Amino acid sequence: MDTLERPATVTQSQRTEIEAQREATRETRRATVPAMEALLYQPIPVLDHGFIRVIDYMGDDAAVVQAARVSYGAGTKKIREDAGLINYLMRHRHTSPFEMCEIKLHVKLPIFVARQWIRHRTACLAGDTKLWFDLPNGLASGGRARSSMTLEQFHREWHEGSSHPIPKKKPTYVDDVDPDRWYSVPELAQIVHRRPESIRNQIRDGFVEAVKKSTSDPRVPQLWIKGSSWHDFASTTHTARVDLQDRLSFRMLRHCDENTGEIDHTRVMDVWQTGVRLVFKVTLANGYSVKMTKDHLCLTADGWKTLEQATGVHVGIGGGTTWRSDSPQFAVNGIPAHRDREWLAARRAEGLKVQEIADRAGMSYHTIRKALAREGLVFTSKEKSRLSGLAQRGQRRTVRSWVRSPEALANIRAARAGAASNFWKGGVTDQRQLIGAWTTTHAGTVHARNGFVCVICRGHTALNAHHVDPVWHNPARSRDLENLKTLCGRCHRDLHRMNLELVLLEEVDAALDLSAFWSRHERPQARHPLKRVATQRKLVRTWSAIDRIEYTGEEMTYDIEVLGPDHNFVANGFIVHNSVNEYSARYSILDREFYVPEPEQLAVQATSNRQGRGDVITGERAQQILDVLRQGADRTYRDYEQLLNETASGEVIDPDQQGLARELARMNLSVNFYTQWYWKTNLHNLLNFLSLRADAHAQYEIRVYAEALINVLKDWVPHTHAAFVDYRMGAYELSAKGLAAVRRLLKGEPVDQKSSGMSPGEWRELMETLER
Repeated sequence: MDTLERPATVTQSQRTEIEAQREATRETRRATVPAMEALLYQPIPVLDHGFIRVIDYMGDDAAVVQAARVSYGAGTKKIREDAGLINYLMRHRHTSPFEMCEIKLHVKLPIFVARQWIRHRTACLAGDTKLWFDLPNGLASGGRARSSMTLEQFHREWHEGSSHPIPKKKPTYVDDVDPDRWYSVPELAQIVHRRPESIRNQIRDGFVEAVKKSTSDPRVPQLWIKGSSWHDFASTTHTARVDLQDRLSFRMLRHCDENTGEIDHTRVMDVWQTGVRLVFKVTLANGYSVKMTKDHLCLTADGWKTLEQATGVHVGIGGGTTWRSDSPQFAVNGIPAHRDREWLAARRAEGLKVQEIADRAGMSYHTIRKALAREGLVFTSKEKSRLSGLAQRGQRRTVRSWVRSPEALANIRAARAGAASNFWKGGVTDQRQLIGAWTTTHAGTVHARNGFVCVICRGHTALNAHHVDPVWHNPARSRDLENLKTLCGRCHRDLHRMNLELVLLEEVDAALDLSAFWSRHERPQARHPLKRVATQRKLVRTWSAIDRIEYTGEEMTYDIEVLGPDHNFVANGFIVHNSVNEYSARYSILDREFYVPEPEQLAVQATSNRQGRGDVITGERAQQILDVLRQGADRTYRDYEQLLNETASGEVIDPDQQGLARELARMNLSVNFYTQWYWKTNLHNLLNFLSLRADAHAQYEIRVYAEALINVLKDWVPHTHAAFVDYRMGAYELSAKGLAAVRRLLKGEPVDQKSSGMSPGEWRELMETLER
């Protein structure tokens, strides 16, 4: 394959990795392509700093032919006939044989090009699949409160937000407005009991139609409204749209830490509709089920595998499905950590004590002791004691008869009472519950003393009896009636959320006016170390075998992108992977590399195509645009480093300044900065990508990547490449009206746009195609 003369921009570490990969040799029995073997790992330059690298591939033209022969019989035996069969498959749009080949690429590209590329994901889930989120209030109390949302709903709200009708706060008085008469703004405002400014705002927002009549006298109104326009406004309900993307992106989506197996949280970065695809419903023995494409990655007991790799799922002629009986178990949402032997054994191997394991699992000491005993992981005598009995064997001991004082006996009884006793069975009520019950009993007395209103905002909804001196700060005053004040639900919640309990105590002791409390304290304070933190109950992934797989036909499918480093998430209880791993600026610092187009790529907006480019910009204006792009990128990167207080090489800029978190600093970067990812796809989906992005109408910046991939395609599967160029890239698809117009032209009949029934745009495209 011919590569560009300009070297690709790779880092020193990547260059070292490439050299090591190219020097290594491995024996294999699978089919290989010499041209691809020579191309492996080498960066193919694209644009000014980008590249494409082939990391791995599977299959060749023979694999496509072999898959087709399984369906169509013994078939062909010669290379010429193989090419003919591939041409037939391409011509008649058969897809499954081309899915037998796969390729894995490492791509470096500008962020705005990546946003177009990502739309061509292959692995996806059905729209009724539910994403599993954790609610903050459940985590705050130490438990798990799960919520879920279907991918279809999540996609709709992510891109469209929500909408609600805008109610009219005042009567419209339409009966007092003559629909045939013209009114000035002041006249109409007086009739409908509104301010003139309000009417003008409704005109400006497009809710009320008005006509402007110019006049030389500033005292004469210029805006006139016909009564019928006000009637239309009165009868129309307008809607307001609320953007939900930020809110949805901060929801805590469950995901699996691949190192420990623990169920943690990640965030959604984007969601896409990936088109109508063939999907399979996978049902596990534990009852979980999800509909996915056969190339979607799932976590199994044998590692990450597509559904097809894990199960060998195949659709028969009658629509029935078959799969391997020895398919590995699938990873699912999880069980409490203390019930998983693998997790307990890993914590024991780390050298954690029983209490440390209990804290990690969010369970009690005794629960972990029982769990360790149940799984045969109890601590040995040597681990429990500094000197075991074996180590003490042969040593002389002095036996003393201890005479314990009454004080010592009392201390022993106290130490072994309650939860510390060997006979403790869990008790009935702890002290905090008893204090809560006492507070509830006396709440009515406290509210009556405070006039049944909040002592801060004077509100009277959802009243609470609040301990002014908190229980965690001074337990001695936990049952002191004078220590209780009435707070409304909102003030009570915000006081605890913002950690202002001791601030309120100081102001009550100082007898300050509490009505201005919130104006004095608008910002939260740091959490006090004595304030109790709820122990989080830890979940870990577990495994479940496949019960059945059903082919359900074609459905609209979706995929999401989540934050790394583990690009997985929990959907319908399954632990699944998104199909692209992108270089994360949340964990690493981006290099100072950004795309600046060549002068010949600077063009104005096309007049006939809203998504295309028109005439090339030249001269001073072109240089001005290039200067703006370079200077803007330089400035944003300098700001990026200042926010981080760190350079890409790890050097601290100012030791006296704090650096902003990387996940926040990256928001300042523009979309022409370069990112990197690994992209794995099969041959069928690669051809779909190339047919769209290598087209002459595609944006230049993604088209050059597609053209580089076409050259890779030629080296990899030459017969498929030839058929693709002939039947897809060099072909034109006609509509029914277009085909009828061509038939009439062949017969010599006069045809024009109007008589063809085609739109002007369709007719123009047809004529351009026929004139090529």
